[in-house]
Amino acid sequence: MTFDGELLASYRALLQHTDLQKAYQEFVRLFRYLRVQLEKQLPGYTFQGGIVENAMDYAYFQFTDPRLRTAGLKIVIVFVHRDFQLEAWLSGVNRKAQCAWAEKLGAGAPPFLPSQDPARTDYILRAPVAAELSQGPAVLTALLDKLQQLNAILEAYL
Repeated sequence: MTFDGELLASYRALLQHTDLQKAYQEFVRLFRYLRVQLEKQLPGYTFQGGIVENAMDYAYFQFTDPRLRTAGLKIVIVFVHRDFQLEAWLSGVNRKAQCAWAEKLGAGAPPFLPSQDPARTDYILRAPVAAELSQGPAVLTALLDKLQQLNAILEAYL
């Protein structure tokens, strides 16, 4: 098996000539902080596992509560690396549940945007979380606000 030598050289150069490694470690520190603080502030929810990395496409952690679990739903907090964007997602526990819920929820409700193809994406609804990422408590407050908005949308269905 061969690998792209130019891309590997580029990665090496980034590691040697920039703060990429330290910057990434700081991102991980922020994302862990958010997960731990949400788990403390949302005792009715069960958080599954730790932070999951997806080859720098996005990082995420997920959680649910009994009513969401019964409905086949979960909440996912996602950081999309390329866009440098934190988002809150409503996802199904599997593609079947996800497609059924996408049909029920239709066009979504602002600020949550619907998936164009819930059978091929990892979310039903998603919304960006606007906050200065260097300000952990403000990010946490913005996330909690998005979760309240999502719960208000789901009230009509659960």
